[in-house]
Amino acid sequence: MKTSLFPSPWVVAILEGFSTLAVEVIAIRLAIPVVGSSITLTGVMLGVVLFALSAGYWRGGVLSAQWDRAQTRSRLTRNLFLAALLYAALAFPFEAALLEKLLDAGLTLPLAIGATATLLFLLPIYLASQTVPMLAELTNVDGKAGKASGKVLFYSTLGSVAGGIITPVWLFPSIGVARSTYVVCGLLAGVAAVMAIGQFRTVKVASIGAAALLMTASAHALATPGGDAFSFDSAYQSIRITESPTDNGRVERALVMGGGRASGIYADNGETSFEYARAVRKALAEINPARVLVIGAAGFTFPRDAANLASVKQVDAVDVDPVVRRIAEVEFLKQPLPSKIRFLPLSARYAVRRLRASGDRYGFTLLDAYCGKGIPDELVTVEFFKDLRLVSEHTAVNVIMDPELESTFARNLLASFREAFGAVWVKQAKQGDFDQTNILVSDWAVDGATLWTGNGAVYRDDRNSADRDHVKLVWGGGD
Repeated sequence: MKTSLFPSPWVVAILEGFSTLAVEVIAIRLAIPVVGSSITLTGVMLGVVLFALSAGYWRGGVLSAQWDRAQTRSRLTRNLFLAALLYAALAFPFEAALLEKLLDAGLTLPLAIGATATLLFLLPIYLASQTVPMLAELTNVDGKAGKASGKVLFYSTLGSVAGGIITPVWLFPSIGVARSTYVVCGLLAGVAAVMAIGQFRTVKVASIGAAALLMTASAHALATPGGDAFSFDSAYQSIRITESPTDNGRVERALVMGGGRASGIYADNGETSFEYARAVRKALAEINPARVLVIGAAGFTFPRDAANLASVKQVDAVDVDPVVRRIAEVEFLKQPLPSKIRFLPLSARYAVRRLRASGDRYGFTLLDAYCGKGIPDELVTVEFFKDLRLVSEHTAVNVIMDPELESTFARNLLASFREAFGAVWVKQAKQGDFDQTNILVSDWAVDGATLWTGNGAVYRDDRNSADRDHVKLVWGGGD
């Protein structure tokens, strides 16, 4: 192959493809703590990425056809470096903050996601995607453009396959999301630096690289909250542990997941500090069951408290994120969990169906998976509630909603629960909240609960607007 391009053009194509899919996975993951995981998020983000790719392919082909090889190689080097810089210093650090600002401004969920993706990711993806036609032009030495472009696309697609698999399956669990962004940006910047050899003076390349590192470090320092006792970005959520004094003078250790306080204990003796968790424990005492199922383990405070009851023989705790047990034992509770607790690192819907198939049945079930600013919309449908009913004799759900239960999200969720369980009782678990509060939803008359007789549309698997309804509640104050 008669080309002065270094490194191999196929390595460049693979790394460009890897970065593009990795960026898409990371962008979706960074938005989940704000808006939750949903088809809306994935669909809109995918649409923006594909638009940027198509624009980059077209423009890269037009430009590379007008330049000689030296100009094309120089522009390709510049594009890759600029894309790495924009990802590292702008897109990744500020995506969540910008998305929150747009939702605060009143944009709908699709518009807010689309605007965020367009403002932060459109340009770097557009620049990086020009790699494919430019490499095709550089490797087309025998006048067969179709052959050259097909080979470049082959290697770029192989890289995309690797980026789509390696990023969520290996990078996120092993090094976290934040460090995964460094890997992606480092790959692009590294290949750009190698390609710059012989094109630009070494001093100039080093100066630009140093300035880029400074900008990136400054951006991450501005975007990263400080004061955490522990923080980790898993494949599923951002996890933080904070410690702060309370009104009663005791220090509270809180586990923050997905932007919301998921569990809390007093640091001096490990006692559960959240009012809703204590209210659920009282409801559990009314039933006095032998077996307990907890969906949404968080910091394992409720599974621990339930296991400490003499009447409880087994507690099954389900959480899709496998790292939560280790974090709970080592960083949050700072003690091993009771032997009565069996941890099932599975998705909630699969876990419930598997438990039903194995003949498991529970006297009490707590569904506590609705935390943070987003919501797993697959866990609010009538189909899921019906599956849950088949394994549970008494079911309680902790949901953060408006106290008046007048929002679309509150009415629809309660209607869906009632459709599956026949009746629904509600109790405000934390007194004094006026905007949003913990509502204990149950299929029996918990002490202090009232029967809900309102109306709402049922969330179903094939027709589910829970993600948008929840965004209205959190960011728009209801309807």
